[in-house]
Amino acid sequence: MSAIPKRTAKTKRPSLPSGRLARSARNPVTAQDKNPGLLGDEAYERIKWKIVSAELPPGSFVNMQELSDELGLGRTPVLRAVHRLQHDGLMEVIQRKGILVRAWSSRDINHLVEARIPLELAMIRLVVERASDEQLEALRERLALGRELLSKNDRAGLMKLDQDFHDGLAACAGNPVIAQLLQNLHQRSAPLWAVSHYGRLDAAKIHAQHEHVLKLVRERKEAEAAAAMREHLSELITP
Repeated sequence: MSAIPKRTAKTKRPSLPSGRLARSARNPVTAQDKNPGLLGDEAYERIKWKIVSAELPPGSFVNMQELSDELGLGRTPVLRAVHRLQHDGLMEVIQRKGILVRAWSSRDINHLVEARIPLELAMIRLVVERASDEQLEALRERLALGRELLSKNDRAGLMKLDQDFHDGLAACAGNPVIAQLLQNLHQRSAPLWAVSHYGRLDAAKIHAQHEHVLKLVRERKEAEAAAAMREHLSELITP
């Protein structure tokens, strides 16, 4: 009788994770996939500063892949940023040529400021009427950081503080439509801080005007606050 061969033990296969873990194992999540919205915001701020600082000079063309490689970000967040910057009037996508960094003339800036003035004055009146003391105190504390930024001549920080101040006031107005309209105009105001225009701006004076406007708002002096805001914005208009 021939010997019965021994049954070979089966090699046990490693069990695969189930559910969400299984999907993660099959499709590893990269850093760029984790929060594309935040990456898009990062790309937007970094590219905008490159434009304002003239690292990307007005009238120059930008290659999407080169920009993506330089920022160390994928094409998706960079493309989102470019679309936002196009909406802000800082870039223009031209077929078969690439991405153009727009040149802003004094006339372009004047049109922008002229659009801001009536909205900012309407906003100030609502802020005086509706803003809480706590909201205005928080804005005062944020604005107080400007002294240190001035001492360091931190143009990027001052540009951000300028937008935060105006956006912060708008948020206190209790009118989301006005706040959204002004936020868009504030984002489009970046060329005011560009190298070609920044030389004529007195950053210390601008900061002092912000402090004065906020002081009048906190004292609930509507007419005086509106007049101070008009004077502040009118000085940004070039002859």
